[in-house]
Amino acid sequence: MTCFKWTIAGPVFFLAASLTTGCATVPADQGEPAQQQMSDEQKAYEARVADMVKQDPLFALLTAEIASQRGDTYSATLAYTEAAKQQRNPELAKRAVEISLAEGQLDLALNAAQVWSELSPGDKQASRSIMLLQLGTNRVDEAMPALKAFLADVQAAETANPGLGGSSTEKVALDMLQRIPDKNKAYQTGIELFGNNADDLETQTLLAQLANNSELYPQAVGHMENVLRKSPQERFYVLMAQFMEKRDGNLDAAMQLVNEQAQLHPNWFGARLYLARNHTQLGQWAQARQRFAEMIELQPDNIPLYSSQGFVLTQLKDYKAAEQHFRIYLDKTAPAERQNESLIHATLSDMALERKDYAAALKWLDTTPNAADNLDVQLKKSALFEKQGNVRSAKRVLNQFKPKNEDESVRLALAKSQLAESQKAPAEAATELELALLNFPDQPDLLYERAMVAERQDDLPVVEQFLKRLIAVRPENPHGYNALGYTWAENNMRLEEAYELIKKAVELAPNDPFILDSLGWVHYRLGKLDSAEATLKKAFDLRQDEEIGLHLLEVLLKSGKKEEARQLGSRLTVRYPDSKALRKLVQQVEEI
Repeated sequence: MTCFKWTIAGPVFFLAASLTTGCATVPADQGEPAQQQMSDEQKAYEARVADMVKQDPLFALLTAEIASQRGDTYSATLAYTEAAKQQRNPELAKRAVEISLAEGQLDLALNAAQVWSELSPGDKQASRSIMLLQLGTNRVDEAMPALKAFLADVQAAETANPGLGGSSTEKVALDMLQRIPDKNKAYQTGIELFGNNADDLETQTLLAQLANNSELYPQAVGHMENVLRKSPQERFYVLMAQFMEKRDGNLDAAMQLVNEQAQLHPNWFGARLYLARNHTQLGQWAQARQRFAEMIELQPDNIPLYSSQGFVLTQLKDYKAAEQHFRIYLDKTAPAERQNESLIHATLSDMALERKDYAAALKWLDTTPNAADNLDVQLKKSALFEKQGNVRSAKRVLNQFKPKNEDESVRLALAKSQLAESQKAPAEAATELELALLNFPDQPDLLYERAMVAERQDDLPVVEQFLKRLIAVRPENPHGYNALGYTWAENNMRLEEAYELIKKAVELAPNDPFILDSLGWVHYRLGKLDSAEATLKKAFDLRQDEEIGLHLLEVLLKSGKKEEARQLGSRLTVRYPDSKALRKLVQQVEEI
């Protein structure tokens, strides 16, 4: 159903936004009559537009341009198309096509293109526009005669002038067929146009890509197998591997195929690039390092490789080699062409901090492009000063930064609060958050952190105040329910209410291990040891967290399951050897 933004009054068009409110949806049980009514309205509207174009064409077209700028593509296209027909002017029809195409209105564009072609029968651009728009609107059968003729012309030009660098017939066809929204139809059309000769290299490549676009991955792989039998080139192996990934739903067979070919062909760069990208995606850093090293050896002047290898080496904690690669990248790349420069500086700063070279860490941060306006850089800089015990400088860095938006304001307030808490100044921490809440009273991160500051000070009324506010402004956020419920459960108070709050949090985030930990803990407080144990085991399976483990250990201890408690205590001790709470519970287990 079309809603018109224009109406007609006397001899001129005028915009009437209120008309859109008169467009009613078609009731399900009255679809046909309503559709017929709308069709009649549309016909009447088109007749009035035609009449107005005839009375005052210049003003009608001027108003059409205004309508186009305001998003009323239908009215603008209609006016230009009608003017083209009345004045026998193909340029006006061409303008109607341009207006509708700009808004992706392909059906409108097709109608205008047909008028354009009628007015200028020999115009190849008009004819080709019709063909492309027919393909783009799934009118493939209508487009086939023109498409076949067009491809025949391309083939003739290719035959008459071989080797001049123009696209092959198959490549041109691929561009055309990829415009068809019905991808299965596109694939079948490719077979109709070119057949499926297994020995025709370009046809098989075309069909493989069309099959891939249609998510017919087994067929895509089959076509690529035909291609590789005729031409076992590197690019085809990589393309084959990409299709195999989609067919199999994993990388195993695809990477094995490319790896075998990489071993056979030491100079194949593209195969190594494919492997390196996938090793990186899978977190296989040692293998990624090997592949990037091989690529650097093959193309030592391919400078971006040094940056990529630097990040891989960072994951392997080979900081010296990582810094060498990053320095090569920075030294040999013009500032305007550097990618991820801020991240490189941050990584180099972290590596310097790892070896306790604070001066170098600070230098890398300060030399980051636009460091003074980069909140991430300033937060790292503040943390660096704090780590050195220079709290005054840490505060100065935060206080000097001028946030540019709400997100930066919130992050800055949280950083100031956390710095104050680290210096055992909870009142200052609370003040920083409350100052920010004056500007952003419903900001969930600020509300949650303000509640947590109060919780660490055992100020339960304030905890409840801010968590209840968080629940009110973000009822879909599970963390407010969880935090308030856990606070009550931890303090062994209002346990039934705590259970209901945590149950709501679980409904919103059923696989969050920390929320499941809260549910298990409130079960424990309610004396439901079996439910507590089952829930805490599920939480611990999801996340091997110290607090979850301690809760589970306490439940096992309470249930008298000494051997199971002892085994869990041993596992936790290996992971958290410095935990005082854990040592205390383990001692209780041994005393049973």
